[in-house]
Amino acid sequence: MKINHVMGNTTHSSIFDAFIGYFKKYAPPSVEHLVSPDPIEGCDVYHHHRPHISKSIPKNSVCTVHHDLKDQDGWLSLDKFIEAYRDSAAVVCLNSEQERLLNNQYQIDSTIVIPHGINTAVFDPKKNSASAREKVTLGFFSRRYGRGVKGEFRLYEIAKRLSAENFRFLLVGKDRLIDAKKLESMGFEVECYEFLPYRLMPDAYAKIDALLILSNFEGGPACIPEAVYTHTPIFSTRVGMAIDYVRPALGENGLFLDDDFDIAAEEIMEFFSLKRSLSFSPVLSWQEVVSKYHSVYQAVVEKNENRYFNFGPGSYSQKEFFQPV
Repeated sequence: MKINHVMGNTTHSSIFDAFIGYFKKYAPPSVEHLVSPDPIEGCDVYHHHRPHISKSIPKNSVCTVHHDLKDQDGWLSLDKFIEAYRDSAAVVCLNSEQERLLNNQYQIDSTIVIPHGINTAVFDPKKNSASAREKVTLGFFSRRYGRGVKGEFRLYEIAKRLSAENFRFLLVGKDRLIDAKKLESMGFEVECYEFLPYRLMPDAYAKIDALLILSNFEGGPACIPEAVYTHTPIFSTRVGMAIDYVRPALGENGLFLDDDFDIAAEEIMEFFSLKRSLSFSPVLSWQEVVSKYHSVYQAVVEKNENRYFNFGPGSYSQKEFFQPV
């Protein structure tokens, strides 16, 4: 089976490189993964990662929804993607919110949820060891974007309401030195790495007591399964995969921060002052993620060979075939 990862253009993306790298690493011997800007003739499945700029969507196509469908950035407007999703044999969502929107508002039911996985070659299942330190360390792991989509304004507003005597920050990501200087000007101790080799990310999680996800919009982010796997509490806005993983009512994985910054800061302080504990759910490894994708690929191939689907009267729907995670 030949899988063609269609990128739409030649723009380099380290995120897509890593993502597709897992597919190549964990592919069964009978599967070949090819990467190209445009579809390569004769492949069994076309997996589109930027479907809004793909020149064509063959009937045997799969799209992954890598971004937040509610994102207000013009480049990521849902209007630019929706026809590609309609034309695809399957649409893979990273979280259930993406799937609900496509199902309920656009009647696209050829969907399945497959979240990001954990790299078990880099991370091990040891519990986060950060515990009895003089100051609580809050982590903020992401690159900085000019449009502020990662929620820097929330970071500053919440920090204003925390005590520098009790809290410190660890920032990881491109251009995070900007935020480090801002937090230092507010009196906080800050450790910052604008570039940290991925093999050292477990060390970063071991240094923090909680991970902050303050984004306006997210498809993932990939740090959610990493935090869960390392038993790191997540304090998050209601975005992306956090909606599926963070279950405050069950005391699982973390909590959602209130939109009111006074309350959000109080929630963080109370969590540590009361020494609250959480349980942590299982997460998929990247090997398991790739296996689920290959099941989707196989279903698409079989559908196009008319073995199981013809989508005529009385035919099975994709929704009945594809099983959720």
